[in-house]
Formats: sequence, structure tokens, C-alpha cells
Amino acid sequence: MEYTNGTAVLPVEEEYEPSSNLDCPDLVRQFNREQRMKEEAANLNPPKNELEFEAFLRNHARDGPPISVINDIDDQGVPPDFQYVDEYIYGENVPRPETLRETLFGCECEDGICKGFKCKCLKEMNKGMLYYKRDTGQVNVRPGNVIIECNSRCSCSARCPNRVTQQGRKVYLAIKRFAEKGWGVIATKRIESGVFITYYYGEIITSQEADIRGNKYDEVGRTYLFDLDFCDDPSNETSACLYTIDAWRFGNISHFFNHSCDPNLVVYPVMTDNGDMRLHHVAFFSKRVIEVGEELTFDYVGSVEKHESTEMTLDENIKPEMIEKYRCKCRA
Repeated sequence: MEYTNGTAVLPVEEEYEPSSNLDCPDLVRQFNREQRMKEEAANLNPPKNELEFEAFLRNHARDGPPISVINDIDDQGVPPDFQYVDEYIYGENVPRPETLRETLFGCECEDGICKGFKCKCLKEMNKGMLYYKRDTGQVNVRPGNVIIECNSRCSCSARCPNRVTQQGRKVYLAIKRFAEKGWGVIATKRIESGVFITYYYGEIITSQEADIRGNKYDEVGRTYLFDLDFCDDPSNETSACLYTIDAWRFGNISHFFNHSCDPNLVVYPVMTDNGDMRLHHVAFFSKRVIEVGEELTFDYVGSVEKHESTEMTLDENIKPEMIEKYRCKCRA
């Protein structure tokens, strides 16, 4: 036995007795089994931040089926200062929908279900053709066309086949953490082509305010600005783009959609209970079948399908180096 400063120090054994030589092999096996079970349980249980993120979504994301969270990359949780909303937030100097509803007209369809040429809305706006397939609700018009759904002045019910987006999100999704690009969204159940995914919710602000915020977002290399420019016609002052959706602070699951040069989502402008085309909704639909585990993406830089009447973009003033930054992560 050695002494250091008057304290006895036991010598360190360089070899350990094999467990097979111990007198209590059953206890050793039990101990080892319990250790393995603890390690396996630790691997199965989500980290605390992941559970907190899911709890946050359960409390705030009420626009469809529950959203799960997958993060086996780091300890990131709910993005700081992010508020989940399932409706638009109207900023300063942006007209509220209730002030514009007096310009709406409604249909008088019987039995609560609209049917082609018998529906005033469809007859006036889409030549009597349904925007959606009656039996499945899949979108039935080409990208670049505005979808005008029935509104609060219509006599039809919530089951009307011309109220698909108003019936909310029905697809099953998860927010997943990726090593290179951060958060993204994947499908947890197969999604057929032409299915409504969700609205691009956020704060609607004026184009002037969007310019100010856009400069700040450029400095950090991120932007969530989406111009409401479907009806943008330089020759017509009444159709100019006046408003932009900002989903940086306020948003829904679409806040986490990533860019791809080969996206599987397509964007449609949708009018519901609003009489001003310049304040249309932005709706995402599946461009093709999306398999389980596949990430949902759309084109940040330009419209998913170029069309002569529309070019909806996320902040058209994005710097070239930022466009390249988005592209290099999509691997399309």
C-alpha cells in the first residue's frame, strides 16, 4: 500500500477477473441485461427537445392530422420566436377580409352541393367546370390558373366539392431535421397526385414593408417572403402586386418546406372568402405521387410551372449567391 500526503492509495489493478470466474454469474448476466435494456431504451426514446417540439405542434397545429417530429441530427427544437398559425395574420395597412366581403356574390345551389353549370360560381369563373375531381378532391386545372372556391355567401355546405382547401389539410406529415439544410417536411403516408397539402400561412404585409424585411433576411441568408403577384400586370395599376406573405415569424408547416429544382409541390392562387384578387391564398398541391419518407419541396426561385399569367416567387430580389445556396442543397 502506498501513501500520498498521509493518505492511503490502493494500487490500481491492471487486470479484471473474467465474469465466468465470479461466484454469482446469474447476477452478472442480469446486470449486463439491464445495462443493454437501458442503452436500447435511450436510443428509442426521442430527445427532450424533440418531444417539446411535438407538444408545441399538438397545442398549436390544429389545421389537420397530428404532425410528428424527427431529429436524430442534433438537439434543435422549436425555432426561436416562431409562432404556429393556421390563418393569415394581417399587418399594418393591409385590408382585412371582412371589409372586402361585400363585393362577393354567392351561388344558390340546392342540396348543399355545387354541380357544374348549375352553380353560379363555377359558371361565372370556370365555364361550369369543377376545379377539383368530384370523387377525390384532386385539383383538375392546370398550374397558373386561379382557383375560385365557394364562399360565405354561397348556399352550399362545407362538403361542397368546390371547397377543397377550406376543408383543411388531410395529409400526414412530419417535420424532420436534415444534416445540411436543417428542418424539412416529409410524408408519413403516401400522397396521391393533385392533393391539397396546405396553405402558405404567415403575416401579410405591404410590398414596401417586404422590401425592408427582405434586406434584413438577405443578411442572414434566409427568406420566407412570398409575393402575392398572381394578378400583377404592369399596365394595370389596380392589379399591381401590393402585398407579400412573410412566414419568418408566423407560419404553419409550410414554413419548413425546402427548395428543390425538381419539386413535388405546385402552387395555386386560391380565392375563398375574399373579394380582392391581390389578397389571394397561396395553396400547395402535390405535383405527383409522394411516397412515405419523401421530402415535400417547392421551387423557391420561380413558379413550379411557368405560365404567362403568373410568376409567383419567394422574394424576387434574392441575391444570385443565395439562389445558388438554395440550389446546392436540393440535389435535384
